[in-house]
Amino acid sequence: MLVWGVLILIALVWAAWLFGQVFTGKNRIVIYLSMLLITCFGSLAIYYFEGAHQELENTAALHQRLNGLDLKELANKADQKEITIQELLAELRLRTESDPDNFDKWKELGNIFLRFGEIAQAEQAFNRAVAAKPSAETRIEFARSFMEQGSPEAFENAERYLNLVLMNEPSHEGALLMQGINYFKQQDYQAAIDYWQELLQYREKGTDSYQLINEQIAQARRLLKLAELNHIRIVVDNVDSLLLTRYKKAFILVRNKNGGPPLAVKSVDVSTLSQPQKLTPSHVMLPGVDLWEAKDVYVEVRLSQSGLAQPELGDRFGKTSLQKSLTPSETFHIEITEVVE
Repeated sequence: MLVWGVLILIALVWAAWLFGQVFTGKNRIVIYLSMLLITCFGSLAIYYFEGAHQELENTAALHQRLNGLDLKELANKADQKEITIQELLAELRLRTESDPDNFDKWKELGNIFLRFGEIAQAEQAFNRAVAAKPSAETRIEFARSFMEQGSPEAFENAERYLNLVLMNEPSHEGALLMQGINYFKQQDYQAAIDYWQELLQYREKGTDSYQLINEQIAQARRLLKLAELNHIRIVVDNVDSLLLTRYKKAFILVRNKNGGPPLAVKSVDVSTLSQPQKLTPSHVMLPGVDLWEAKDVYVEVRLSQSGLAQPELGDRFGKTSLQKSLTPSETFHIEITEVVE
């Protein structure tokens, strides 16, 4: 409706300009009022016939139909395709906005969003819940929910919630423990070790909790050592001669000599190419492919102007010679000299 209000004002200004020198006194007032009425009725007609009125009626009817169901029942209906995800989200927003300070409703809403992979929506709901019940324990609880969802975006949100706790309470043991778990799940074992070692300072030696954390640190160190071998290293030898500011992303790929989709892909920031890059089996894209069993492949580094994985005209790239196979911890030196044509 705001748009139509602006249109009305524009119409009045236009009328003032067009008729200002033609109509005077009562005639001018009559013209203004007539145009105002015409614009208002026209706006209402457009509003009605374009479907906004019908959309409101449909939303009201849907709310009446679902009003007797709790949030879990609503989610089950969406799971069973009895209502669409869009209908579910509309009903959930309507319910929570009608009771904006209800912590339990926002919490449950956030968990339902996570269930359907709506990470950004879940974060908004959890933020409202935190506003209703601000505490370190609340943020840690929601960080755990994000970690259980397991997507990269969810891990980032978990990290952010835990960092907020540690910013205010650097020695908060629950946050230190959970941040270590968060990084461990992302296979950032060194970061996990750092947080758990910090936590050990606040635990009494010889206790069960001290021993348990020590065991977690030992496991992370074993996996870190394994990860140090379970990769190939890629060094771009001519990085200093490249105008990297022209490119948004760099992609490291393993391709089969016969073509087809890449076996493995890793996206990196172009500014990091001055450092050796690692590619691991976790970057394999095709199901059932073992990076170390792949035959007749080559490693490629491509600079993308658009940031898209698909090669485009003007992208620059370089690649190794054909390799019979890849060996863990092997280092490849590549010069980026070719252009996609």
